[in-house]
Amino acid sequence: MPSTAYFTKIPASPWIRVVESAAVPKTKPLGGIFLPLEGADAGTEPIGDRIIEMPENVNDAEVFRNPRSGWVAYVPPGSIRKGEALVTTGVTGNGDRVTACTVCHGLDSRGLGPVPTIAGRSPSYIVRQLYDMKLGARHGLWTPLMASVVAHLDTADMLTAAAYLASLKP
Repeated sequence: MPSTAYFTKIPASPWIRVVESAAVPKTKPLGGIFLPLEGADAGTEPIGDRIIEMPENVNDAEVFRNPRSGWVAYVPPGSIRKGEALVTTGVTGNGDRVTACTVCHGLDSRGLGPVPTIAGRSPSYIVRQLYDMKLGARHGLWTPLMASVVAHLDTADMLTAAAYLASLKP
């Protein structure tokens, strides 16, 4: 059996847990990821309008470099509900109408044909892709189809859509 046939039979499993919270652990950037502060510097701070992703288990992720160690993504309260509305109806936070994500990415957001899955992806990854498309930094084959959508999204829309999509089963 070719490896592609083998691996496509393995069901996808969530690797990121989305948590709505007004406060998040204080963090420090290290090697491209956020790690919670320890000791006297530990504590919480307001999340504001941010997404904070960090390993569920720092040792597993940072010391052992386990790519399936599990991650938690903190998002502002209400983000998942607002994101679901945007993804499924195409109505932005300021009332603009865009093509709903589910039209091209499927009702379950797991992709349709050549259109990729967006369900269960890292919310930071989703925001980065949307932002790059809006700025014109992405030039992929399908990117022009997204131009009219991302033109009407602000960073709050990107955050809420990403929070909802990350909460879905991949």
